[in-house]
Amino acid sequence: MDKIKVWFASSEVAPFVKTGGLADVAGSLPKALKRLGVDIRVVLPKYSQIDPEFVSKMEFAGSCQVSLSWRNQYCGVYKYDYEGITYYFIDNEYYFFREWLYGQYDDGERFSFFCKAILEVLPMIGFKPDIIHLNDWQTGMVSVLLDAHYRGRESGFYKNIHTLFTIHNLKYQG
Repeated sequence: MDKIKVWFASSEVAPFVKTGGLADVAGSLPKALKRLGVDIRVVLPKYSQIDPEFVSKMEFAGSCQVSLSWRNQYCGVYKYDYEGITYYFIDNEYYFFREWLYGQYDDGERFSFFCKAILEVLPMIGFKPDIIHLNDWQTGMVSVLLDAHYRGRESGFYKNIHTLFTIHNLKYQG
């Protein structure tokens, strides 16, 4: 039997970047799932707050353009294997090179970009998950985008991908 493939999406992951409990769960759950035999990859934004020691070990994996309304935005992808897990960092300095992770006037746009990037980069990195595990409001739009704009594409790449949405703290709704 083939391993279940999971694309684990979170706006923060310990030890790379953390503001609260979401980062702790996103840092530990993928490791536990890997121990159970799951083929898991983690995706998160490449924030300016990430320790330069981690950044120096990241490898450029490619780039693409993400369409957002009337314009296209650069989307770089960096890969880093850390403690047995492969992490992908979505790079866009306009959206993620900020003083704070959250509480910006354009958080809706920033995380809309992140949600589209979560889907756009999959063919580029050559990973077709069975499940995309979404964590909190910052990734919640992926399910809607997948059904509305990706699942019906001619390539069939996105056809059988399922989503799981976990709410870690109902208090934070974006």
